[in-house]
Amino acid sequence: MNNRHMLSIALVLAPLLGAAQTGNPFTLSGKVADYQRVVDNTIYLKFKQNGKEIKDSAKLINGSYTFKGQISYPVKAIIQLKVADSVEKYHASTRILKDYAHEFYIDKGKLIASAAEKLNSTIVKGSKADDDRQELSAKLAAYYAASSKIYKEEGSPAYKNKDSLAIANYTKKSYKIQDQIDSVKKAYLFSHVQSGTVMELLHEYTRTILEPAEVEPFFSKVQPAIKASPEGQAYAKRIVQSKITALGAAAPDFTLKDKNGKEISLSSMKGKLILLDFWGSWCGPCRATHPHLKKLYAEYKSKGFEIFGVSNELSNNQDENYKKWVTAMDEDKMDWVNVLNDKSKGDKADGVLSKYSVSAFPTKVLIDKDGRIIKRLVGSGMKSQEELDKLLEAKLH
Repeated sequence: MNNRHMLSIALVLAPLLGAAQTGNPFTLSGKVADYQRVVDNTIYLKFKQNGKEIKDSAKLINGSYTFKGQISYPVKAIIQLKVADSVEKYHASTRILKDYAHEFYIDKGKLIASAAEKLNSTIVKGSKADDDRQELSAKLAAYYAASSKIYKEEGSPAYKNKDSLAIANYTKKSYKIQDQIDSVKKAYLFSHVQSGTVMELLHEYTRTILEPAEVEPFFSKVQPAIKASPEGQAYAKRIVQSKITALGAAAPDFTLKDKNGKEISLSSMKGKLILLDFWGSWCGPCRATHPHLKKLYAEYKSKGFEIFGVSNELSNNQDENYKKWVTAMDEDKMDWVNVLNDKSKGDKADGVLSKYSVSAFPTKVLIDKDGRIIKRLVGSGMKSQEELDKLLEAKLH
């Protein structure tokens, strides 16, 4: 990373590192209805603060308990009971959610927890952060119920019968519900910048795409203690890193070898509209996009469009990586430029994946004729394909 970006990180982190890390007292008092199943008459509390895992325990007195401590910023916590080994093994084998544990946001002040039935029915009051979590959960409940219903009625039978048409119809409906869920979460995030739940929502929203022009102003308004936390500092660094490949930024150059051992650089294609495609032979969703790319390449190649595929193979064996990569290109009939970013040699080209902040596959980056980034697309859904279609039509027609 060059000095300019090192300075950017320093400037972003300076106010965070100087923020006070003084703790605020909290008291968590609760009641467990099914305390008789507990094997050691104890309830356990666990959460993280400033990079350290905090573990505490409290004795149950007729099911009642109290924890006291200090906290610098709101964070997810879990309370859990020690139950019989047979119960733990049952939940481990079936993957059914533990009914002897409850996850919530711990916050400063006086917190009251009550569980009318199993511990996972606990409702925490007094935690502003958990109030927000509960509010968002209530907003999303109907969408998750609809998602489960459509899977039970349409998705499961379609997959069981291997009915491709039914699977396609179910997938379309499922994606629509997921888009609604994502929309609700985004709206909640951007209207609750001071919430103690902000980092979880922010991480989810920017899991695959972080656009600094949108996120940095928002992040500047987050609670100072959260920004000063290790999680907050790591996210601030991520914002700085994302500026390298933000919309409008010059696409970082790199050089890798094609299947014939010829070195090809991104800069050698300047003057064309380039789709940089990060994929891998192992990645089903990546390869599912290749028929669409093949169609676009045939339509627009003569108009100045080029695809630059960067395959990222998983094996530590160089020969194995090469074989899988070449086989996949032949099977998918990929007739555009392709180079190999070989894991057996580490993240090549001074960290091409890091440079482009690639955290999911497939990731596609559209670069204009002047070498500047104009769009980032992640995933294999129809929405991404439609966006790419519109962009190419606008740029090359």
